[in-house]
Amino acid sequence: MHNNSDKKKHILSSAIKVLTQKGYYNSTIDDIVKESSVSKGAIYHYYKSKKEVYLDVIDMWEQEYQEMISPALNEESSTESLKLLFSIFSQQLEKDPSLFHCLSSFWSISRLDDDFKESVQKVYNRFQKFVEIIIQKGIDNGEFHRIDSKIAALSLIINIEGIFWFSLFESKHVKPSAYIDQISNYILENFKQK
Repeated sequence: MHNNSDKKKHILSSAIKVLTQKGYYNSTIDDIVKESSVSKGAIYHYYKSKKEVYLDVIDMWEQEYQEMISPALNEESSTESLKLLFSIFSQQLEKDPSLFHCLSSFWSISRLDDDFKESVQKVYNRFQKFVEIIIQKGIDNGEFHRIDSKIAALSLIINIEGIFWFSLFESKHVKPSAYIDQISNYILENFKQK
């Protein structure tokens, strides 16, 4: 590993694997040590506890997704921006579902731990604002009718979360990409000016 940043990223990537396999409450720092092949002392150099490691996983997860979804703001139309957003999540699910698996664990932990709740809430608030900006742009340029951008953003986010369920429960009848295409088209048609 080249530097501290690379080592931390390796530890966090290993923590994601452990969380996916064992869950939060059944995993230990020793599991992360084993998965990462980084010494326990080196992990404790960066983190005081397992909890700190997993809170940092949430931050890393958000940073990676912010980089991944930021091109959606550059699309000409809000419709295309939102379609791209759905597509990015759908493709990521097919490529690497591990972060989606972790999300359900973070939801569960958040019910019992205020630090996790606050961290996950910040991620949701920022993502909701990101989606609201795209929707408001569509309203301002006449692409969408006058809808409540906050409620519209929430409806989109709830449907994007539907993708996460595909990472937990395989469906023999519906492919994630088909779900995304149909639901995004349905929602966006309801946003558009008639």
